Amino acid sequence: MEKIISFIGFAKKANKIVIGQSSLKRYNKQIYLIMVCSTASGNLKDLAKNLANKHNCEYIETKISLEELSKLSGIKILGITDENLAKGIILNKESISIG
Repeated sequence: MEKIISFIGFAKKANKIVIGQSSLKRYNKQIYLIMVCSTASGNLKDLAKNLANKHNCEYIETKISLEELSKLSGIKILGITDENLAKGIILNKESISIG
């Protein structure tokens, strides 16, 4: 889990993260990973899956809150726009992923 927190922190510092559903809906460039919190509503989870299909990227539903992982409050959905950081999170997802 610590690696995931580090990767998300790197993405924040490099401005390679898109936070929130409205920002993700408007984002037209490549996204490599979409993460949604397990406590999010069914509609938000469906939106996340649709956005992952639209951007042809990985989708992760986290069992640990995104607030804890990102150190930001009120976060239910986010996207990673850096390919290497997304790969790092995907490779270590078993510690945070539901399935």
